[in-house]
Amino acid sequence: MFEVGMTLQLEQDGVEGTYKCRVCELEDDKVLIDYPIHQKTGKSIFLINGTRLKVSFVLKDQTVLECRTDVVGRRMAEIPLIELERPSEEEFQRIQRRHFVRIEAPVDISLKSEGNQIVTVTEDISAGGCALILKEDAGIREEEEVELFLVLPLQKANQYLELKGRVSRIWEKDRRKLASIEFIAPDEAHKRHIMRFCFEKQLDHRKKGFA
Repeated sequence: MFEVGMTLQLEQDGVEGTYKCRVCELEDDKVLIDYPIHQKTGKSIFLINGTRLKVSFVLKDQTVLECRTDVVGRRMAEIPLIELERPSEEEFQRIQRRHFVRIEAPVDISLKSEGNQIVTVTEDISAGGCALILKEDAGIREEEEVELFLVLPLQKANQYLELKGRVSRIWEKDRRKLASIEFIAPDEAHKRHIMRFCFEKQLDHRKKGFA
């Protein structure tokens, strides 16, 4: 189930907040990850042996899997690594993904891929992902993981969100080139902000419809 390079979301029992890390190495009985980073503070966490963790990640077919594991050690390589006990396939659970409301709205967005950065706007957006408008020479490819920076114009104040995403599809609509981006394990606060934005836009559309 695990693959080298995939992004994991970690939650520690009894501790608020979520962390992100990357799978660096795989062994028969261990998963080696880099030091997890708190999604809000950007600070790394020190995990002692025996720490119980909930792990979740998204497969290429959009399936979300979840399992539990324990920290079993640390290892010095090119970067410091944490050793997790590798769960058996029977221990994974499939999580039902929520279907988020998607609205058509232009949102300023910056996309950064390997050696490339694009500033553009969205075609539509939901708490699970977005579609953005591309130039012909955008230089991104399907299945590529990207970093995203969004500016959400909420009624009270702008919200600035940093997320990770995966390019799930590149396609054309009305002679325009678009890329569908799936957000990778977005922070709950980020999802709330986006859902709030979608709700406000829906209200605006209804008001205009009755005007």
